Amino acid sequence: MVNITKTFGEVVANNKVCLDIYPGEILALLGENGSGKTTLMNMLSGIYLPEGGRICVNGNPEVISCPRDAYELGIGMVHQHFKLVDVLTAAENIVLGLNEHRLIDLKNVRTQVKQICDRYGFQVDPDKKVYDMSVSEKQTLEI
Repeated sequence: MVNITKTFGEVVANNKVCLDIYPGEILALLGENGSGKTTLMNMLSGIYLPEGGRICVNGNPEVISCPRDAYELGIGMVHQHFKLVDVLTAAENIVLGLNEHRLIDLKNVRTQVKQICDRYGFQVDPDKKVYDMSVSEKQTLEI
């Protein structure tokens, strides 16, 4: 991220912010309340568009205009507050952000979720409703 700027009316949330992130890196962004951390990450993850500056991935300038763009570039975000839909299952929440223009085979999704969880040692029941999950289960699902 190079010279990223974002304003909301008269409020300058980010003013020419530069941030380098490298593949495989897990990053914690710390700062005071209202310092622009969430706004910066929302631009990287496609929720907001920057008004100035540029985002480069592997040295190439990219326009990240929606979360799907970020996902396709390999950018993932775990937010401070859950972005899950409580009345849906874990599997349904996972496919919710895919924005596929076709019917989704939930049986196949459940199988893939189980395979990913087994590979990484996560404990996620793909059929469990989010409202029945503990905080740690919700955090795991977000990841």
